[in-house]
Amino acid sequence: MTARLKSPILCLLGALAACSLQAPQSFQTIDGSTADRVAAISKLLSRTAPLPSSLLDAHFFEQQTGDGRLGPSDFEAFYALTVAPAHLPAWRAALSPLKPWNHFSNDDDIKRAAPSPSQPWWLSEDDLSFLEFYSPQSLTGRANGWVGLAPDGRIFVYAFTL
Repeated sequence: MTARLKSPILCLLGALAACSLQAPQSFQTIDGSTADRVAAISKLLSRTAPLPSSLLDAHFFEQQTGDGRLGPSDFEAFYALTVAPAHLPAWRAALSPLKPWNHFSNDDDIKRAAPSPSQPWWLSEDDLSFLEFYSPQSLTGRANGWVGLAPDGRIFVYAFTL
């Protein structure tokens, strides 16, 4: 091969190899006692606005894809909150309807939103039919995702960046 052809081919092979690398993934959780989790997650969520009511329990998991060095990272955050069922009207009043770009075409869009590795506190397929969906923006500051309210006081939140 001539030197004139070798250089572009090597560049092309290098670019293809870089594209085939999988972005690194990492995750963070908030652990501890119920009181510790509630305090930490309440503080995290109240950065954008006061919470509509106090939390009885809370869980959090966030996964990051990418390390921010060879491009931006994407984040997916999962929350499972528990409030007194009597406080659900205050949550409904504080949340906004889903934006048109966040509507789901079917339940598969919701099922795909799951922490990896799976978390025992995250919603089950049976929970899907009971949820009322709202925008996560006023709660998390992120426009993408959803908040699902269950009649028993459980609140599931999925928020992500693109």
